[in-house]
Amino acid sequence: MKKILTSIAAISIAVIASAQWSPVGKEIKTPWAAEVNPGNVLPEYPRPQMVRQVWSNLNGLWNYAITDTDASTFTAEGEILVPFAVESSLSGVGRRITKDNTL
Repeated sequence: MKKILTSIAAISIAVIASAQWSPVGKEIKTPWAAEVNPGNVLPEYPRPQMVRQVWSNLNGLWNYAITDTDASTFTAEGEILVPFAVESSLSGVGRRITKDNTL
């Protein structure tokens, strides 16, 4: 019973997270883009030939801000889906960063 409730809670969180995130634009998409889900983004070890015993997967939704390089504070602008580049559609941001900006 406890496993069932835990599974239901995990699925609910994934559904809520994916309801808030969506790809932007049509840039840098592959045929597999429709399969991306914020609740389960690339869960496998990124370099199977060099597996470490202890590691943490940081893929998922994170708050982000794009500010001027000299800004001392920032306020989150939204969420970005890691590990995708901020410029890509799958990041959910789809913005370019210039030499005058910091992510």
